Amino acid sequence: MDVSLILLVSFLSVFHLSQADQPLEETIIVPRNFQPLGGWTELSPESESIIELAKKAVEEYNTNSKEKKYFKLLNIRSARTQVTNMINYKIEATMGKTKCLKSENVDIETCVMAKKQLACKFDITFNHRNDQHVVEIEACKKTS
Repeated sequence: MDVSLILLVSFLSVFHLSQADQPLEETIIVPRNFQPLGGWTELSPESESIIELAKKAVEEYNTNSKEKKYFKLLNIRSARTQVTNMINYKIEATMGKTKCLKSENVDIETCVMAKKQLACKFDITFNHRNDQHVVEIEACKKTS
């Protein structure tokens, strides 16, 4: 009886070990590029939201500048965003002077273009708490 009990216990322990979890295969984790919190991220200048923000910035320029004629957005060279407690945007765009006077009530999109162009850098902050954009014109330089 002792021998059969020993054989039974031996068989059960071998059976138990054979059914145990197999060793896991190690997976190698490869680091990827990620954007740290608060870092700047490049955006597509063709993005609809970026085009709308750039148009708002040009409107702000037209409202606050001492120019007698309107400027119109020509193209967006680059756009970046940063998420903090607000959403910040940096947009570099080219705008062209039109022949439409600010004193006239006109649709800027229909205005004929003049030769003068400006390369501008805009800082735009979106505050989600009050759903408002604040536009700051960092710099505008005449292009050739």
